[in-house]
Amino acid sequence: MSKHSHNREIILLGLAPITKEVRGMWHKGYPVHQGETESSVNFATLYAHEKGIVPDQTLLQQEWLNFVDTLLKAGFHLHIVPFPDELNRPDSLYHDAVFIRDAGLIFRGIWIKSRFSVKDRIFEGEFHTHLIESKLGKTVVSLPEGAFLEGGDINYLETCQGSYYFGGLSRSNRIGHDFVREIIRPDHYILVESEGYHLDTVFTPVINADNCLVALIVTAGMLSPKSMQSIESLDVPVIEVSAMDSSGVEDELGEYAVNALIAPGVMVNSSYFTTPGVEDLLKELGIERYVTPLTSFRYAGGSVHCLTNELY
Repeated sequence: MSKHSHNREIILLGLAPITKEVRGMWHKGYPVHQGETESSVNFATLYAHEKGIVPDQTLLQQEWLNFVDTLLKAGFHLHIVPFPDELNRPDSLYHDAVFIRDAGLIFRGIWIKSRFSVKDRIFEGEFHTHLIESKLGKTVVSLPEGAFLEGGDINYLETCQGSYYFGGLSRSNRIGHDFVREIIRPDHYILVESEGYHLDTVFTPVINADNCLVALIVTAGMLSPKSMQSIESLDVPVIEVSAMDSSGVEDELGEYAVNALIAPGVMVNSSYFTTPGVEDLLKELGIERYVTPLTSFRYAGGSVHCLTNELY
């Protein structure tokens, strides 16, 4: 058996088809979204909006196909769900729907449905839920009143040291995470305050081939001191990376390398880490690296982690 036989199952949303009315993904530019907090503004979309960036559809499609090939090479088993027709309309700018991570969390037989704090994205959640219910037969669980939760703010792992739940407090709140905690009952539960609009833009765990949590990569300068203390209390080595490996600094857009999909001994992202020494450390930990550029998606503030969702 190959060491990739863990057969990690991933769900993806296919690209929205090009029609007469809708000339491709983000064909009128990238919408700027903000959640409940000021730090939940998506810096990449703001950057793209200010610079008038519109993606080249040929490049976007090629990048997406290369991304799918890379996931297959890395040993993932993919379920590709067609993009919902209802969202591919000229009056609809909910194009962030391709980021299926944000719509919820699949845990055993259930789909814990996100509640978006970004009003423009609420419809996405409805359509993703319908797809997952009908295609995968999952039972939908809705959040209680007052709860906000987006999948990009959740990083859940089952490892040799037990299960870990990391929850971001950017576009999600404590009520939302506490509700999930009651369902999943993880061994370790850490809530993180950061300047990232989602946790997965500032943080990624690293798991070795034996399925042990061996490192946590964090954009330390973007996390609150209290959250850094919580993370350090886990006694797992912390690898600090610069803001350029996240969303960037001032008017310079980052690479979003930290937005990674991981599995035992594997990490897939859209760029090598630019912070000196990080790639050497990953090599020492025995992590097989796969890099698939996603420039068209980066301007929407999303990368490999955002485009994927695990079937736990």
